[in-house]
Amino acid sequence: MLSVASSFETIHKGQILSTDIDYYNKYVCTSSTDGVIQIIDSDKPDLYAPVIQLQEHVGPVWQVKFSHPKFGFLASCGSDGKLIIRTTNDKGEWKVIYQYDGHKSSTTSIDWAPYKSGAIIACSSVDGTISIHALNNNDWCVSKIPNAHVNGVNCISWSNELFNNNLLLVSGGNDNKIKIWQGQIGMWNIKYESDNQLSAIKDISWSPTPGLYKHVIASCASNGRVFVWGSDDFFDWAQTEIDPDNVQKQKISFSCFGTMLSVTMNSYAVRLWKQIDKQTWMCMDNSIANRKTLDRQNINVNQDIFASII
Repeated sequence: MLSVASSFETIHKGQILSTDIDYYNKYVCTSSTDGVIQIIDSDKPDLYAPVIQLQEHVGPVWQVKFSHPKFGFLASCGSDGKLIIRTTNDKGEWKVIYQYDGHKSSTTSIDWAPYKSGAIIACSSVDGTISIHALNNNDWCVSKIPNAHVNGVNCISWSNELFNNNLLLVSGGNDNKIKIWQGQIGMWNIKYESDNQLSAIKDISWSPTPGLYKHVIASCASNGRVFVWGSDDFFDWAQTEIDPDNVQKQKISFSCFGTMLSVTMNSYAVRLWKQIDKQTWMCMDNSIANRKTLDRQNINVNQDIFASII
């Protein structure tokens, strides 16, 4: 059973849009519709440790994300179309070291590549492009994937695994498609493109570890449909629909071992799903009182099959 380990008051005057915790669980970072980024030192959550406020963005800040501690960066993206990267000094001050404003519209999502590949971050935008930024000899170089998705890119996620020594990035957009990109800085090619998913892709997550499939991706769409995608070769992808309730979903996220998937609703309620076999996931929902079994001859493999957890 989960319990609250700690709680913090925020200074935000608007809805909180994103949260992240650094690798060592020292800093808790939040962003909001008020354009403010807040950083709290979780080791000193009291009056003697003032809340740090960062206000480089104009308008809502859609996402904040810490890099691996090897680099010590904090990145953010917002409705002003900017990507901003900061680092902290000995005085605990967070200073901007890189800012990119080359997107023509709101930047929607950011994600750091596997740290073994270096300091690399991808940023998606409503303008339909994805920019990839890499630190090389103390300078940031940028490359773009043009026309990645028609009508805008909503979400991106890196794979922790390399393919033929190439990085892998998955994206979802308003063209109702999921695409996988393969390459290095400056050279990106599409490796897979899904059929039309009937609704805009709102969030996407690449499983951090190989599982029963070598490659596993989860996606949720604006019509409330959630799919888990599995493949061993990038050519044939098996789709398993889970959480079929006609309720809009906002966010999805894998556990560190890839065997659990969280799905966040519009109401901010969260459902947890656990993988049973390649195409079976069971809902860990305390409101379910009776155990349901899966009829393997039934093509509807997307039903809840988990008894309540006491």
